[in-house]
Amino acid sequence: MKNRILTGTLFATLTAGLLGFLLFSYIFGAGDTSFMDFAGWAYLFVSSMTHGGLIALIPFVVVWLPLALCGVRNKYSIPILAALYTAIILVAVVNRFVFQIYRFHINGFVLDMLFSEGAGDIFVLSFWMYVTAALIVAGAVLAVVILWRATRWLAPKIRHRRRFCLEVGTTWVALLLLSQGMHVYGAATLHPSILESDTFLPYYFPLSMNSQLDKWGIIDRDELATMKIEESEGRIAYPLHPLHTDSLAAGYPNIVLIAIDSWNFRTLTAECTPNLWRLKEDGEFFANHLSSSNGTRGGIFGLFTGLSSYYWKSFEYTNLKPLLVSSMQNAGYDMQVYPSANFRSPPFDRMFFKGMDFINTTTDGDTPYERDCNITRNFLADLDTHGERHFFAFLFYDLAHAIALPPERNTPFAPAWQYADYARLNNNTDPEPYFNLYRNCVYQVDSLIGIVLDSLRAKGLLDNTIVLVTGDHGQEFNENHKNYWGHSGNYSRYQIQVPLIISRPGTSPRTYTHRTTHYDVAPTLMHLALGVDNPPDDYSMGTFLTDSASRGWHIAGNDLNYAFVTEDGHIIEKQGNGYVKVYDPDLNLQPDYKPSPQLVSEYLHRLNRFYK
Repeated sequence: MKNRILTGTLFATLTAGLLGFLLFSYIFGAGDTSFMDFAGWAYLFVSSMTHGGLIALIPFVVVWLPLALCGVRNKYSIPILAALYTAIILVAVVNRFVFQIYRFHINGFVLDMLFSEGAGDIFVLSFWMYVTAALIVAGAVLAVVILWRATRWLAPKIRHRRRFCLEVGTTWVALLLLSQGMHVYGAATLHPSILESDTFLPYYFPLSMNSQLDKWGIIDRDELATMKIEESEGRIAYPLHPLHTDSLAAGYPNIVLIAIDSWNFRTLTAECTPNLWRLKEDGEFFANHLSSSNGTRGGIFGLFTGLSSYYWKSFEYTNLKPLLVSSMQNAGYDMQVYPSANFRSPPFDRMFFKGMDFINTTTDGDTPYERDCNITRNFLADLDTHGERHFFAFLFYDLAHAIALPPERNTPFAPAWQYADYARLNNNTDPEPYFNLYRNCVYQVDSLIGIVLDSLRAKGLLDNTIVLVTGDHGQEFNENHKNYWGHSGNYSRYQIQVPLIISRPGTSPRTYTHRTTHYDVAPTLMHLALGVDNPPDDYSMGTFLTDSASRGWHIAGNDLNYAFVTEDGHIIEKQGNGYVKVYDPDLNLQPDYKPSPQLVSEYLHRLNRFYK
């Protein structure tokens, strides 16, 4: 028995080493590595080895060890383990090719492309490609055979079998703790090469302890939120080509960007939002506008950068900031933000406004209503400080997200809940009283936005100001009758469609019905307000808002969970576990819907095109 355990442990250890080297090699097929330094290389190597060890450990513990403990001899159990290790090595090799092409690891999208009827139109397999595939399979088999022969040669030379097994386990645990400790350090110091390395390892989720370190007094999260990140652009080419800007004959206009957190598009009515309704009637209204996500982080990220929050980590861990922000800085804008909720979590202050210590990150007030009122007052107070200088202001109202009002403000829609009682929500709940409470919140936000608009009008600023009002994402009230309430639950229109209204000098009232997205906002503002002449494709995943050309499939979500929304409204969702599910526009599961492999491949390439 002891010899049996020793042999299996040694075989698993050697296989883990091979898998670790394979995982480490992923970085060399992924393009530019100039962002890596010694700490990054060391972290990636140690993490690759421990991740390889974990992968090798699973079949060892789940399959081989129970057989060995039940008395099954090695000549029967080892071939089973060898076959499993061969399959794992093959998957690791194939995944390396997938990562090199698509910059993510094997998931449902890739499997659908590989095994669908149209796969041959994407992967044109020549005779030599079949030969290469055969050689890869043969190489994996040969590698496992060599590892087994090395195991049989080394095993008799180990005298202290129990101590060897203990040392192997202790070493792996020590390396695991080292890799996790390095990541904790990298997260606490925003070390780009460490943090960016995570993406090279398949389904690897290392430890971060910033909250706990802050409690212990080891780091200060407030300082971390405002610290200047190490000068590095990582793996992102943003923009693809240098920006070219022509001077504007009329000068730079002011820009006032207003976002309502969790804005359900059904509330844009003359009764619920009278001020915004008048702005819509007098300005440009985009009636089929989609957010870049079903949550705040991705929605605001797409609004400012023109990119999916699929790129969130690369922005967060490097010195990149949205081109919209840096272009306004270069144009001499006075800039300020007015967040009702904390602007440090998510860390929008650090990501979007690095080095701008004057930016507001919090707002006084004990309740969302008080804070929404205060951001309005703060904006009005700042209006007189700009003088002749052009300015940018971002107001982010939270009341519709909080769904909480002082009792005296819970009007005019009735009957309305007095508070959001989430425990009462189920698929049979009458949504009207809850929705009325929400509508009353939106009504109060509209009144505050009305004060903002009236002040701009009274000061004569609307003649030289672009005002843009939208939501970061939607808010569902079980409209799909699938028991979804709120957001971040699915990618139907009730969670990603939001109103978009623009008021700008010199334009006539107009309603646009073609699909537009949050990715269109940054390039539109950069062209209209800042004179950027580059095509939007150079620096965004969108185009100009007024361009009625098809956007194709719309990407919404983040790096782990995202969806493509097709032009006919079907939702092709890649979940965090790698599976792909397809829904119709009403969120009914469509197991027989087979998206075109060619289109899937095309849009996956588009999604990754800003990687170097």
